[in-house]
Amino acid sequence: MMRLTSLALLIQVGATAQEPPAAAMRRTFFELLRASAEAPKVSTTLHEGVTDQGLVIEDLSWESYDGDTVPAFLIRPAESKGLLPAIVCLHGSSGSRESMVTDEFGPGEWTRPGRENPHARMLGWARELARRGFIALAITQRGLNRREPPINVQANVMLVQGRTAMGALLSEIRQGVTYLAQRGDVGKIGVTGMSFGGITSFYTWLADERVTAAASICGGVGSLESFIRLGRLSYHGTYWWVPGLLEKGDHGDFAAAMAPRPLMLWAPISDVGMPREGVDRFRVRAERAYGRAGAQNALEIHQPPGGHSFTLEAFEAMASFFTEFLR
Repeated sequence: MMRLTSLALLIQVGATAQEPPAAAMRRTFFELLRASAEAPKVSTTLHEGVTDQGLVIEDLSWESYDGDTVPAFLIRPAESKGLLPAIVCLHGSSGSRESMVTDEFGPGEWTRPGRENPHARMLGWARELARRGFIALAITQRGLNRREPPINVQANVMLVQGRTAMGALLSEIRQGVTYLAQRGDVGKIGVTGMSFGGITSFYTWLADERVTAAASICGGVGSLESFIRLGRLSYHGTYWWVPGLLEKGDHGDFAAAMAPRPLMLWAPISDVGMPREGVDRFRVRAERAYGRAGAQNALEIHQPPGGHSFTLEAFEAMASFFTEFLR
C-alpha cells in the first residue's frame, strides 16, 4: 500500500495554513516534472488560413522551449461574435493534428506515417467541436507522427539530462494555452484528448490554472499503484512514468486538490491502460473532495462497458461536459 505523503495528507485534511491544496499540488507536480511553473511564452507563425464550410482553419506553428517546432491547426466558426470557449485537442499515439481535423467526423480508417495499413480511430473530432461553436486548437504532440525522434527515445535521453518527457510535453501544450489566452476571441479554455492525449490533458489541467476544465478519454488516469499491481507494465511508454510521482500521491490525490475545477474521465471498464480498480480508487478520493467543495456535478467519471477506444458516445459526453462548464 502506498504510504500517505504530505501532499495526500494536505488534501485529505484540507489544511490551508501555509498554502491551499491546489497550490501545494502544483508546486509538487512541477518539481516532479523538472519544469517551470511559469506560464510559457509563445510566438506563433501563421502559414496559411482557409475558410471551408463556415469554418476558418489556420495552419500554425511555434517554437518550443528547446527549439523544436510544434505544428497545430486552429479551427473556429467563421461567423461568430463575442468570446467563444476554446478547447486544446490532443490525439493519441497513432494520430496527429491532421487526423483530428478531417472533414469526415466519426470512426474511420487512418494510415499512420511510415505504415502501409490503416487503423481504426476517431476522425475529425476537433473540427466537429468547431462546428458546434468552440474554437479548437489541434496540436501534433511531441515525438509522435512526423515529430522525430519517437517520444520514448526522447524520454530516455531526457532522464539522463535531468528532465522529463512529460514536462516537455506539457510545456508545449501550455504554450498552446498561452496562445489561446492571448487571442481576443477566446473565453474559457478546456483541454481534452484520447489515450496519450488523455494523460497529457489530465496533467495539463493539474499544471495550468488557466485551464478551466479537462476531459480525459481513455487516458490511463486512475491509480498508479493499482496499475503497477494489475496492469500490463509494458503498455505505457517511458513518457507516462513521471519519476517519483507515487511518493507524493496517486492520481486521485492530485485531482482531489483541484476541487471544484471541472474534470471528466472516460474510463471503460476493460481499458488495458487503466484498470477498473484504479478508476474506482480515483473516484473515491476525488468524489470526497468535490463533495466537500459542494461541486459534485463538476466531476464526471464514466465507466461504460468496452475497451480502449474513442467512441461517439465518448465524444458526445465530452462535448456536453464542455458545453456545461466552458460556456
